[in-house]
Amino acid sequence: MGVYMLKVEGIAFRFLPDPVQIRNALELKSADRSAFDGVPVFQSDLLIMKKKNKRYCPIYFTKEDIEKELSKVSRASRGPGVSQHIMVGSLEDVLRKMESSEKNSGWEDLIFIPPGKSYSQHIQDVVKA
Repeated sequence: MGVYMLKVEGIAFRFLPDPVQIRNALELKSADRSAFDGVPVFQSDLLIMKKKNKRYCPIYFTKEDIEKELSKVSRASRGPGVSQHIMVGSLEDVLRKMESSEKNSGWEDLIFIPPGKSYSQHIQDVVKA
């Protein structure tokens, strides 16, 4: 369980992993099912968007949300084969890589989608704000 420090004001946040999502992450990471370190996040290459020469790669906090999005974009991702299109990682690793990455490395293209929201709902909320 990591505490991630925000450099701006030195405020510490603690993200508590949801036990259900840890179980989902372990099922997807078949290589080592014994443990999952951190807060699981889910992504898929099938959901990468391109708009005005900018690339957006949505990152989801629940497996259910990403499965719902995948079912909208691809017939191939419906049914039992949906899991093969989902990659799982830890939020802590993603944040570390974003922080230390070079410009145009692809790590700045990530968009975190709040649980229960779709990509399009989240983008509308961000535009309104």
